[in-house]
Amino acid sequence: MRLPRAFWLLFAATLVARTGFFVESFLTIFMKSDVGFSPSQASLVMALYGAGGALTTLLSGPLIDRFGPRAVLTVALTATALAAGVLALQPPAWLVAPIVLGVGSFGQVIMPASNTIVAERVPRWQQRRAFSLMFVALNAGLAVGPLIGGLLSSVSFPAMFATGMALILIGALLSGRIRPERPDTAERPDSPERPSHEGIAPKPARRAPWLAGFAVVRRDRLFLVFVLTNCLFMGVYLQVFVTLPLFMVTDGLGPSGYGVLMALNGTLLVLLQLPVDRVLRRFPVAPLLAVGAALLTAGTALNAGASSLWAYCLIALLWTAGELINMPLAASVTAGIAHSEHRGLYLACHGLAFPVGMTIASLVGGFALEHLPQPKLLWIFVAVLGAGVVALRILTARAIGRRLAETSAEPSGDPSADPSAA
Repeated sequence: MRLPRAFWLLFAATLVARTGFFVESFLTIFMKSDVGFSPSQASLVMALYGAGGALTTLLSGPLIDRFGPRAVLTVALTATALAAGVLALQPPAWLVAPIVLGVGSFGQVIMPASNTIVAERVPRWQQRRAFSLMFVALNAGLAVGPLIGGLLSSVSFPAMFATGMALILIGALLSGRIRPERPDTAERPDSPERPSHEGIAPKPARRAPWLAGFAVVRRDRLFLVFVLTNCLFMGVYLQVFVTLPLFMVTDGLGPSGYGVLMALNGTLLVLLQLPVDRVLRRFPVAPLLAVGAALLTAGTALNAGASSLWAYCLIALLWTAGELINMPLAASVTAGIAHSEHRGLYLACHGLAFPVGMTIASLVGGFALEHLPQPKLLWIFVAVLGAGVVALRILTARAIGRRLAETSAEPSGDPSADPSAA
């Protein structure tokens, strides 16, 4: 069965907008090279970016459940694009931090809204494939975007931010073309593909009481531990965006070298995401998440000894493999165990992993760059944190597997497949 038209519009919006999100990858370099911030100041601003994103991500859950994910997604993309546009105007240094805070605050709402569209519009048994395709779109943008950003930033940061703004606005226009959801189709694995009724407005979904979902999530202890583990995972992974570019600049590789590294990462993810997903469907999800965390941990530890571009690229193979396994599976687990009336809030809590992880990565990275006698010792500390993530993944694997089996929600590639056997 084909995926619905709404999904492909979301896929296109994600692909174009994510290409423009190279503005995030070059924020630390911009603040250090163009604005004149010290490494610790740039890291502190990125911590504010993460903190702002964490707050708005959490608040976005009730907004998604009340107004629908399409509206929230379109507004968030538009606001993020406008914030990037303000950076293109070369604002004074004192205004940079609030603008970066705005980029983080609106930008982190995008993923919870996108994931909710997938969970609502795609039949449950197709969701694992759909989430993998979404990460193909994300990473295709990641493969192309840093090359564009690296080239433009070496010429002009205003041109880089203006180009990013234009691409994100195109993504907002595409997301606005997604029709409002018809609520019940994605809930039934045996339901037929949603027909297209041109000119007929779908029946609006019944929404849960405003803010009621927080009580439900608060009682869901397994999910809260899962969210905590995801936040710590991202605290390790996001060193790639926060401190790794600064280390590469210090090693004489410059923004273009970092752009090459991130393009390699994105290219590998685009080429391998779907083939690897087909292989991994034979295995239960929860143990795979532990394997992904272990690969990420190994990759971050090895960064301590890297100084050349080829060394950074070889090490990237490990942490890219961890990303390849973890990202779509973690989203599919959240969609699977979420209560349907509060799905937006569950996926918003899942989305906290990025901004909270960004805050952790920025504070830890900034401290290491400013105070450690050998700043690259940071990677050893981060690897210890990663080992903790692996331990939590292992300890919760059985409970997560039972929960998915009980809800018949572990996504598979076949509507007749037994979820508990996945």
